[in-house]
Amino acid sequence: MTVQPTVFLRESFPQLFTRGVDVLRSRAAGGDERAQRILADVEGVTGAAALQIDDQAPVVLSAAEGSLSSGDSPAQGVPIKIAAALPGNAATLLLGEAAKAGALDDEEVAVAAAQTASKRFEDALAGQPMTCHVTLRGVPDLGDVRVRIGFNVQEPPDQPGFTTEMEYADLQSVQRGELTAQELFLGGKLKMEGDYSLALQIAMQLLTNPL
Repeated sequence: MTVQPTVFLRESFPQLFTRGVDVLRSRAAGGDERAQRILADVEGVTGAAALQIDDQAPVVLSAAEGSLSSGDSPAQGVPIKIAAALPGNAATLLLGEAAKAGALDDEEVAVAAAQTASKRFEDALAGQPMTCHVTLRGVPDLGDVRVRIGFNVQEPPDQPGFTTEMEYADLQSVQRGELTAQELFLGGKLKMEGDYSLALQIAMQLLTNPL
């Protein structure tokens, strides 16, 4: 798969998403109840994400009934529900590292790609707008990396409702299983400012009712 971010979003990510859905369908057909619940969560989404890399035109990914397509605008009848802006150098580095580690060929990574469409998360938001800037500090070779993201808005937010920041080293600890997301927040390693009450409400709702 390509590590060029825009091409990845247009071509490779829909393929990865589809592979993840196929894995879930196979597991669900074999009687895996958790796979059945995840599949229903993924297939229940009808919505699009407009993802902008640097100053390029956004790539729009449209999800409906467990399928994902890409284009310059949403598929017919599919509303934009996520708008995000990502720095190209960070996206390229992340994709490069994932490719070198073989992660993009991993079945579980494909399933995780499919789970980026979540009816549970959509229902928890209940159509409410939520905007934030997420800053990852101390990324090797890049320094601080910021992502702008908004839910139920049409464009990435310049002035977010809240901000979140954390150290890259702490994120790695979470990925290695040395630190949980709860410990990250309760230990003060995840710094949040602004009105993040809706985000906490949704997080608690999803954590207390896992799939």
